Amino acid sequence: MQSLTFYVHQTDSQPLRDAYAAQMIEQLQRNGHRRVSDPHQARFVLNLTDIQSPGIFRRNSRAIFVVSLVLASQPYSNLQAVCYQTLVRTLANLCLCVVPDAPDLNPDRSLPSAHIYFTTPEAGYYGLPFHPEQVFRRMLPIVGARFAIENSFSVDLPRAYWHHSAVVEQIRHYGKVLDELGVLPAPFPLQKFLNPDDITHLYQLFQVKGLSYGNLSAREAIPGLGGSTFWMTARGINKAQIGQIGQEVLLVKGVDELRGVVMVSVPPDYDPRARVSVDAVEHALIYRTFPAVGAIVHVHAWMKDILCTRQNFPCGTVELAREVVNLLQQTPDPNRAVVGLKNHGITITGPNLKDIFHRISHRLIRQIPMVA
Repeated sequence: MQSLTFYVHQTDSQPLRDAYAAQMIEQLQRNGHRRVSDPHQARFVLNLTDIQSPGIFRRNSRAIFVVSLVLASQPYSNLQAVCYQTLVRTLANLCLCVVPDAPDLNPDRSLPSAHIYFTTPEAGYYGLPFHPEQVFRRMLPIVGARFAIENSFSVDLPRAYWHHSAVVEQIRHYGKVLDELGVLPAPFPLQKFLNPDDITHLYQLFQVKGLSYGNLSAREAIPGLGGSTFWMTARGINKAQIGQIGQEVLLVKGVDELRGVVMVSVPPDYDPRARVSVDAVEHALIYRTFPAVGAIVHVHAWMKDILCTRQNFPCGTVELAREVVNLLQQTPDPNRAVVGLKNHGITITGPNLKDIFHRISHRLIRQIPMVA
């Protein structure tokens, strides 16, 4: 991986937290990554903040990754929930929580041993003993990944598809089925953790209306738009209540991975705030690689005896899309396969949505195994 620039954002002083942070910073620099004094020049930001009163680093671009580092100096009955709340409240891509095995610095000023817990927006959560090299190895693929989530809209959807499509009806139907199966989390209640200004900033930055998980897509060749188009659920919606075309479900024409842009075809009355699911780049690459795949479902659930990615890349990144495709190529039949996304969920391919749900409905496990 190429050298990355990073900025350290700090609004308070916590000697023990800062001592762990210093080891992480030293490890980054030892591996050729450069600390900068201007946050606008940074590829990612290390946000040193407080677990009880977390502070926000307000980035001006979604391409900048934010890693919030906090110290848990007291026991929590549900540390995972606290870490996820900290992730959301600091608008971060990754939350790192250090839990010391001893309450303070030793007399010889050496750091006490500790564990560090990783939390991602996809609800991935796992811990391991704190060691700067191990933290570096797990953090770098996340902060070095490249998003492909921008949307470019064209009002060129043929009139026949402005209000109805048989494929869209299938997506609506199976969105409700996912809800009935109990593997479709409701949108995350941001109002519980963020003030109105922070919510507005989050929505503007990531172009979402809410936080929810899971998505569905299915191919449909639209006359005049090429043979690789597919319908996909929009970002941040309740998949059990999929409404209008151009709002809750969108037609994807392709993805420009180099620019990180998804091309979307919409009717004249489309919602300009709508955005296709961040996993569109993954679905587009699967459809392009495997022409016989007609539908894809992604849920935050699990299944036994499946291949799994080695790294928990963030949703919406080119790296995750390529990793999933590489994994599908290792399955006996990529056109009808299930693969796991580490600490995240599963992606299922099939000739159509009916086939997918017939194969997986009785096998889904709601609890995702979390591993370091």
